[in-house]
Amino acid sequence: MRKNNFSFYDLIGGHLKIIAYSDHSLVGREGTIIYESERTIVIKDKRTFFTIIKANGIYEIDFKGQHITISGEALGGKPVKRLR
Repeated sequence: MRKNNFSFYDLIGGHLKIIAYSDHSLVGREGTIIYESERTIVIKDKRTFFTIIKANGIYEIDFKGQHITISGEALGGKPVKRLR
């Protein structure tokens, strides 16, 4: 999967790690993506669920055997429109 095509995939089920974020307390948190909306991603870690705003961070995502670091701004928009 090429880097510029990564944003066209459905990321639900992928593993996400927060590399940089506007709320520094979230940096380093990681878990499984369970829901994605136009502006947010819901992640489940070992203990809880938490929601992040896509545009506020840089993320490391492992999905379907692929690994990439991507800006949340590149993931912007509704997932359904991104997949078309």
